[in-house]
Amino acid sequence: MEPRHSILIVDDEAGPREALNMILKPFYGVYNAENGNQALDMIGKTPVDLVILDLKMPGLQGTDILREIKHKKSSVEVVILSGYGSLKTAIDAIRLGAADYLLKPFNVTEIISVINRILAKKTQRDQLANFLTELGEMVGCNATVDEIRGSMTDQPAFLEKLKEMFSRMVTQGGPIDSGNYLEFVRVLSETLENKDPFTHGHSSRVNYYSNLLAQRLNLSEAEQRDLQIGAYLHDIGKLGVDVRTIYKEGSFTRQELLLMRRHPEIGVDLVTPIGLSHHVVSIIRHHHEFYDGTGYPDGLKGETIPLLTRIVSTSESFDAMVTDRPYRKALPVKEIVAELKRCSGKQFDPYLVQLLLEIIEEKGDDILPKRFQPVQPLTA
Repeated sequence: MEPRHSILIVDDEAGPREALNMILKPFYGVYNAENGNQALDMIGKTPVDLVILDLKMPGLQGTDILREIKHKKSSVEVVILSGYGSLKTAIDAIRLGAADYLLKPFNVTEIISVINRILAKKTQRDQLANFLTELGEMVGCNATVDEIRGSMTDQPAFLEKLKEMFSRMVTQGGPIDSGNYLEFVRVLSETLENKDPFTHGHSSRVNYYSNLLAQRLNLSEAEQRDLQIGAYLHDIGKLGVDVRTIYKEGSFTRQELLLMRRHPEIGVDLVTPIGLSHHVVSIIRHHHEFYDGTGYPDGLKGETIPLLTRIVSTSESFDAMVTDRPYRKALPVKEIVAELKRCSGKQFDPYLVQLLLEIIEEKGDDILPKRFQPVQPLTA
């Protein structure tokens, strides 16, 4: 049985406190405080998930209490409840970190609905934090790059453990199809990249360039979200490839090339438990397909390669050109433009190349990673 969430009611008036106690006690553990000092003292000593906070009280005011709660325990959710509501007051409270704002006299159905929604999202965030903590322990927060990559690729148990963690996250009601799922994949990709000087920030940059292209296309909000998720996760299959192969200088042997070309399929297998959309799965599997049909793993050609996949493929190759790699330094913009034109219709969708060249001409050096600013993830 799951432990009950705990709620702290902070109100100097006995009537609202008693009414809320009657409503909430059948579902939650409920505590009470008559003023701000009592509330802050209780939060410091008692596990509290959510605070229902009256704004107008003698002594310490609600906004000051809210600010202090968020400073000391940012994971505690706060719902403002007040009989003196205004749009400005509500906006100020939200800016200080309140999850929602309700007016007195409160509607029972509404307050239960609001609390359930907020606590469900809190549960998702807590599971995400635990997941990433566990993942960080697996890769070794203080390990060297070689030790981390070695632990990921030399032990098949790592991939099985990661799949098991994905499955557990889903069955426990994790952030699938929720507003914070994009945050999950962003943090996941950065966790897996942050110890490696050659991949650090790669997925975020691919997401950024993909969004620059998406802004010029008539994509739906759902397509834009799938594009971002796919950009963050496109290379996750490289966890199953030997690090010595990934960062080898010079040409691959035939065996090494075959191993390297397995990473899209490994990626799809790895994320299967998450239940991603077919658009995202396609990005992971097909981001190395070429427009002329000579890519891998399935030799898709032209517009049989889905649009979102073509966007990520173009963006990934562009990032490879503008950043240092083990085998060469970043290319100057003039050479990048020439390479994009040379590969238009061969490796890349000609129309996407045209759009990217327009972006490069408009932004100039501002498009390079040294001035890179990440795009804020879409929310549900």
